[in-house]
Order: sequence, then structure tokens, then C-alpha cells
Amino acid sequence: MKKEKETKKLTFQEKLIKEIRGYAEAIVIALVITTFIFTTVGVAGSSMDPTFYGGGSGSIVDSLLTGDRLFVAKYETWLKRANLLAGYQRGQIVIFREKADSPCRRGRRVFLVKRLIGVPGDEVLVENAKVYINGSELDQGFITDNGGRLGGRDTNGTIIVPEGEYFVLGDNRAHSCDSRFFGTIPFMSIAGKAGAVIWPPMRKGKSNWHVVKIPASFKDIPDTP
Repeated sequence: MKKEKETKKLTFQEKLIKEIRGYAEAIVIALVITTFIFTTVGVAGSSMDPTFYGGGSGSIVDSLLTGDRLFVAKYETWLKRANLLAGYQRGQIVIFREKADSPCRRGRRVFLVKRLIGVPGDEVLVENAKVYINGSELDQGFITDNGGRLGGRDTNGTIIVPEGEYFVLGDNRAHSCDSRFFGTIPFMSIAGKAGAVIWPPMRKGKSNWHVVKIPASFKDIPDTP
């Protein structure tokens, strides 16, 4: 007869340690993935209407349940910071940490979603709802043709974007706290760019999944004079 191997009975403490270790390993893996590979970001509020939907009531719960969720490739962020990829481009939508001295800040600093308008060296002017970059007016049809409205605050004259900084605006100009209020944002505060809308799958009976592209009108903007 073969002698059956006796299965060692784990004590309660050993079971608890094994259980905790399993959860800890899962958390570490999740942190590595969301920090270095990819993550998702939910849109809250109306500052990016009509490009993104951030929830009808404006509440955090409503935004989590019904707002658009964006795919962000984190590896691109790290490659850019290591100078292995070129910096961000005009027209891209970026996710960045709110400035500590922002006049719009309410409590702890949060991450904001805005469109990048000016890169280092650009001359940006917002006047009478029109946006001028390096002396050329930006065609804002990507907002108005989709039902969005222009307006809101102007810049205090022309702003020259400093080296290592960017000028950002919300697509819903009349209801967005952006570089018109808190100035340009530093490169290192950018957590990544919006790559695609991945949730919810349907909106108003149509597919909501789509890649976030740079509006064609940004291609007509000349480089720094």
C-alpha cells in the first residue's frame, strides 16, 4: 500500500498571512500597471462639453456612473519624461494635476482634463471668444459644429508660453477654469494624454467608443514666428 501524504493543516494565522499576501500581490501588480503601462480617467463636470460628457448633475457619483472614461497610455508619459518621445502637441487632450495656487482649487488638488492649445514658445491670445496662436486664428469648428458654445474669460493680452510649460483650455470655454485663470501648466504635472473614450460603450443609441484625435484645424497653426 502506498502511504498517503498527509496534508498539513494551516493554522488561522497562516491562512490569514496567505490571504493578505495574495491581496498585496494583486495590489502591487495593479499599481505597476496603472503607473507605468495604462490607466483610465473619468471625466467629471462640463468643462469639456461637447467633446466629453462629464455627467448631467455634476455630482461625483453621476460622473462615475454616466460620464465618459478615457484610456491613458502611461508608458507614453514616462517615455516623454525620459526624452525618448517628443513632447505633447497642440490639440491633444491632456490630464494634469491641478496647480497648487489655482484660484479654482477647492480642497485637495485634483486631476483636470483640458485641451492643449499652446506649446513652449507659442504666443497665445484669447479675445472675444476667439483664439489666436502665433498670430493665426484657430478655427474652433470642432466645438461649435458639435453644438458647443464659445465665450468666457479672455487672456490678459498675449501670453508667451514658457519653456517646459503648456497653455490649456476647456472646450466648454464659458464654463472652464483653465490657463486663462491659473496660467500655463508645467510639463511634469501632465499625467498623460487622452487616447480613447472607452466607457460607456453606447450613448444616445450610438457607439461611444472612439479614438481621441487632434482636430484638423490645429494643422493650420504656424510654428513660433
